[in-house]
Amino acid sequence: MSTGQKKSSDATMSEDETLQKINNQTLGTSPQAFPIMSLPDGSKVPTGTVGALLVNLREYDSTKDPERRKELEVSIRASVPVLIRTGLFHLFTPDEWISGGSEGRQLVGRIAKELEKQT
Repeated sequence: MSTGQKKSSDATMSEDETLQKINNQTLGTSPQAFPIMSLPDGSKVPTGTVGALLVNLREYDSTKDPERRKELEVSIRASVPVLIRTGLFHLFTPDEWISGGSEGRQLVGRIAKELEKQT
């Protein structure tokens, strides 16, 4: 395999592995505690994403430290594509997330709408 092919393959795996690492760090679990699973359509998603998102949203809402919020936004943003792939936004639309009183929920809704526009 050429270096270019390897980098392309690594980049694809990197997104799932990065989210898996975020999930494990957020939830205080060991590496591989939440494996990457295959959905019926063949796409892969790191398990633990919803749990980690809930923890991050709670902290996002409770902190007023702008630097900490920026760090949390990275983790929250990384989880939204998985929520889209698993169909969560068919149950609760991005607008429903935005209309909630939680700033973290509003952020998730805005990111989901942004990603919808890109597809």
